[in-house]
Amino acid sequence: MTRALTAFLILFGLIAPAFAAPHKQDGDSAKAIDLLSQASDAVRRETYRGVIVYLRNGDADTLKVVHRYHDHMEEERLISLSGQAREVIRKGDKVTSILPDHQLVLVSEHPPKSLLGSVSHFSPEQLKSNYQVVDMGTTRSAGRECRVIAIRPRDKFRYGYKMLIDSKTALPLKLDLLDHGKRLEQMMFTEVSFPKTISDSEFVPSYDVHGFRIVRHQAVHVSESASDEPEEEWKATDLPAGFKLAEDGVRQLTSKASVRQMLFTDGVATVSAFIAPAGLRAPLKGATRMGAINAYGDIVNNTQITVVGEVPAITARRIAENLVQTKKAAAKAASGN
Repeated sequence: MTRALTAFLILFGLIAPAFAAPHKQDGDSAKAIDLLSQASDAVRRETYRGVIVYLRNGDADTLKVVHRYHDHMEEERLISLSGQAREVIRKGDKVTSILPDHQLVLVSEHPPKSLLGSVSHFSPEQLKSNYQVVDMGTTRSAGRECRVIAIRPRDKFRYGYKMLIDSKTALPLKLDLLDHGKRLEQMMFTEVSFPKTISDSEFVPSYDVHGFRIVRHQAVHVSESASDEPEEEWKATDLPAGFKLAEDGVRQLTSKASVRQMLFTDGVATVSAFIAPAGLRAPLKGATRMGAINAYGDIVNNTQITVVGEVPAITARRIAENLVQTKKAAAKAASGN
């Protein structure tokens, strides 16, 4: 639940250019890239509360959000206002998801992912190589003046983005994910405020979870550097232009089975590859899609490879087909040891 909720909250939707004030489109504007850098910082450090509407495949989901940066730590609370009741509370790396209809609490730990998580990981230097960044002028969103920034891919391996960035706080108030100009998904604040402080009481769960079943998910053990190879050596070859290995970790599923996760990024988009023993779950071979999220699966030497991310299908497939075992790991798999 936590990863699914985080995934859909970080996706983008269409910003209609007809509402933006005319502005000279000057290519890779240093000012626009600097504004994206400010936005990356704002999603982590701003204190705010508001209501967010998320649109995907004709469906709308509405959530209340409270966020603050307190004692050098992000804290966030999400409450569903439509659909299935759910509540997510995050304090630093610890994420607690409450599903009252199922009397279930999911607890997990993973690297910080804010409500606007994808923006918080933007890399200005990588971004310039893989995207054209354009300042489209000003408009209004949620009653506030915003700058409109377009992020246009330079090739077929990534989506395009547009965002409305609040002129005073640099917090993105409307986020877009585009495929050749077609809207895939949309997230926007319909209400937002920026109080100086938010009390501890606003991060306390609404539900009494006494008697609920609690499921704890083990954190992924991430190598200190992406070049440190876990025991089962897998390498990515011939990645799509601009994508690099950013994280490489292992989660123990059972006493004898583990799943390896590799995270790739081009400075904006992220793609995860999961490598696990075949047969643990229903096999996935070939491509599948849910909205803007594309996945591609393959089975190699009794190993299930699954690549998933908010990227075009060609990107997920390219990465999946170019994950290879080293000779040492392949020999170990073949011997059954």
